[in-house]
Amino acid sequence: MSEIHILSAEDITKVFTVTDALKAVEDAYAQKANGTGKAWPMVYAQFEPGVADMDIRSGELAGSGLFGLKLTAWFSKNPSNGLPEIFGTTLICSDITGEPLALLNASAITALRTGAAAALGVKHLARKNPKCLLMAGTGQMSAYCIAATLAACPSVCRVLLWNPSKSEAPVARVTLVEETVHTVLADARIDRDFDIVAVADGKSACAEADAIITATPSYTPFLKAEWVKPGTHISTVGADMEGKQETESVLQAAAKLFVDDREQAVTSGELEIPVKEGAISADDIAGELGQVIVGQVPGRTAGDQITLFDTSGIAVQDLASCKLVYDHAVELGLGTVVAL
Repeated sequence: MSEIHILSAEDITKVFTVTDALKAVEDAYAQKANGTGKAWPMVYAQFEPGVADMDIRSGELAGSGLFGLKLTAWFSKNPSNGLPEIFGTTLICSDITGEPLALLNASAITALRTGAAAALGVKHLARKNPKCLLMAGTGQMSAYCIAATLAACPSVCRVLLWNPSKSEAPVARVTLVEETVHTVLADARIDRDFDIVAVADGKSACAEADAIITATPSYTPFLKAEWVKPGTHISTVGADMEGKQETESVLQAAAKLFVDDREQAVTSGELEIPVKEGAISADDIAGELGQVIVGQVPGRTAGDQITLFDTSGIAVQDLASCKLVYDHAVELGLGTVVAL
C-alpha cells in the first residue's frame, strides 16, 4: 500500500527558508539547462473571466527523481466569505514508479521561490557588487524579492520601494515590508544591515538603481527605456499570464534578454507582447538563466549592458523546493501520512 505525506503551511515554514529557496531554484535551473529538468506546457482556464481562474504548471526533475504539478486557483470573491483569494497545491511523485510522494500547501512555498528566482537574476546578471535595488511593486511579493536579493547579494544595502500605479511614495508600506524582510532573513539566520526607502519618482529611482525588480499585475508597461541607465539589471516577475507586461517593448529591444523558459516567456511571459508586436523575436533571447548558471551561455559581457531576466514561473522551481521540504519533513517526522 502506498503512503503520501500531507504537508501544511505550518509544517513547511518549519523547514523552508529563503536560503533553501535560493538553493532549490538555482538547482532547478541548472537541471533544466543540463536536460534533467523539464517544464511542460501550462494549462490555464477561466471559470469566470476576471473573477475566477486556475492554472496548472507541471514538469519533471529527473536529477531529483520526481515529477509533479502545481495547481493554483484564484477566486476573487472568496474574501467576502472569509476565504483567501488564492489556493495553491503541489503534488510530487516518483519518476521511477509514479507513486505520489507528497501533497503540499504551495502558497507557503511560492513567495519564497518566486523571490529567489528574481534574486538569482540579480546575482548572475547584475554588475559586480550591486548596492542599490529598486523594487517596483509593493504587494506581498515585494518583501520576498527584497529578502531573497539581500540573501543572494551581500553588497546590496539600499532598497528603493516604488508603487508604479500611485503618484505618492508608499510610505505606509515600508514598515510592513521591512518587518517581513527581517522575519524572512531571521528565519534563515541571516543578519544584514539595509535601508528601505519609499520613493514616488520612478525615473529618479532608476537613475540610482544598480538592479530593478518588477513585481506587479500590470497589463500596461510602466518601466520606461529612457529611465534605465546603462549597466542596469532588471528581473521581471509580474507577467505570469497572457497580456501582462511591465517593461516597455523598446527597453526589451535594447536589453540582453534571459528567461527561465523560452517558450513560456514568449507565450505568457514578459516578452509575449513585444514578440507579437515585432519589437523583438524569440531569437533575441540570449539564453535561459540556467544556461548562464552552468556556463553554457555567457551572461553579462559588458559593464554598460542592460540585462533583463523574465521569470514567469515554471514547475521545476516548485518541484525542487518541494523535494527539499519533503526530505526535511520526513527526516523530522513532520506532516500527516495517509495511506492511499
